[in-house]
Amino acid sequence: MSGRSPFFAIFPSIALPIFIALVDQSVITTAMPFVASELGEVARITWPVTAYLVAAAVAAPIYGRLGDMYGRKRLMAVGLLISTLGSISCFMAGSMTMLTATRVLQGLGAGGLMSLSSALMGQAVGPRERGKYQAYIATVAVTANSLGPVIGGFLTEHFGWRSIFLLNPILVALALVLLMRLKLTNAPSEKKGIDLLGAVFLAIAFTSLVVAIDALRHGDSPPVGRLAVVSTILALAVAALVWWERRVPTPLLPRQVFANPSIRRSNAMALCQGALMLGLYALLPVYLRVTLGISASEIGTAMVPMVGATAIGATITGRMVSMTGWTTLFPGVGFSMLAALLLLFGLLAPDLGRTGLAIWFTCTTIWLGTVMPTVQIIVLAEGEPQDFGAITSVTQLSRSLGAATGTAIVPVIMLLTPGLGAETLQNLLDGAGGDPEVAKPAFRNAFVALALIAALGATFAARVPRRSI
Repeated sequence: MSGRSPFFAIFPSIALPIFIALVDQSVITTAMPFVASELGEVARITWPVTAYLVAAAVAAPIYGRLGDMYGRKRLMAVGLLISTLGSISCFMAGSMTMLTATRVLQGLGAGGLMSLSSALMGQAVGPRERGKYQAYIATVAVTANSLGPVIGGFLTEHFGWRSIFLLNPILVALALVLLMRLKLTNAPSEKKGIDLLGAVFLAIAFTSLVVAIDALRHGDSPPVGRLAVVSTILALAVAALVWWERRVPTPLLPRQVFANPSIRRSNAMALCQGALMLGLYALLPVYLRVTLGISASEIGTAMVPMVGATAIGATITGRMVSMTGWTTLFPGVGFSMLAALLLLFGLLAPDLGRTGLAIWFTCTTIWLGTVMPTVQIIVLAEGEPQDFGAITSVTQLSRSLGAATGTAIVPVIMLLTPGLGAETLQNLLDGAGGDPEVAKPAFRNAFVALALIAALGATFAARVPRRSI
């Protein structure tokens, strides 16, 4: 099925679930300094963000496979209901541990919304038209990421951070109404069965990775015993996952995803993009709070042009792909520019002020938009229609893996920097005293690390065999 009419017949129904999943992901970022201030445990400041990403990543392949088997529309409704249950639970959380656990539930609901939406879009339009339509989806996604911090900052400042979790039930109610109007259905996949054991191995591996990274936050005295145990569990879980996925008839992670070099390297690009986007969005609120001392709503407002620039980049890239048929040229250039700009900022640490910072990072984040639409276009062009749900879910898994890793590793790099400990950072976030100059080396290291990730993404883009559609 192709053409403008079929796409716009489903677009309203798939746009809102994407918006919900990504607003829930980003709305908490500007609130986290204030959540940590109330609940304590500043060393775990990114746990609620990371927990959501881990849960969403593990759930995505299951939603994808179930959607191919039993209907993507039906599975999307299930995901929406679970996400709103998680949001209500987050509202009632009384500790950082409880908030982290309830964010897991929220992430389990959101896990399939992005991949199922991409699969429905691939069902509705032809390969060459997907560029501009994927740009629309990317624009919705980035708009959600853009509005999330603004909404989070506004609600946190005026109503307290718990109020950010009351937005989800309202949006989910509307999304369910729109979903009932959706007429598009998919033919059941011939591949039956759910790889639950694979999901267990994946969850253990993913969680172990995040816990291992978190253990490094103790600076010069990391918990060596815990780190050794968690690293061993991680290695065993990865080995078990690889062994099992090669033998099970219907693997959680479709074999064609790894056998096809274009899909494999596109997913590697998605991983790098996820790490960059969420790592940068987690770092910037802390950077702005510490260096400028501004409030949550001011942080959200300052980030609007930075995050909105990514939507512009995605829109331009999608239309350029549709016009030219070129694919990997755009993320290759985008990753290279990101690497250069982040490296320059990290090394020079210019004192630009609020306006100057907004301009610099607007010019930086526009290049993030070159990746998301291109990756989805390549993956859908290489995959089989009946398996779109399973294939796109692995792309979402890759992006979530990158996002979780990027979000977790930024504070690790900062807290491992000599001179900046958790207590010092807590005081700076609280505005309770301390010299912001102490944090400059830590911020430099974090920005340089993100630049290296961008350089890795550029390398993957250069090696994707599928150069055009």
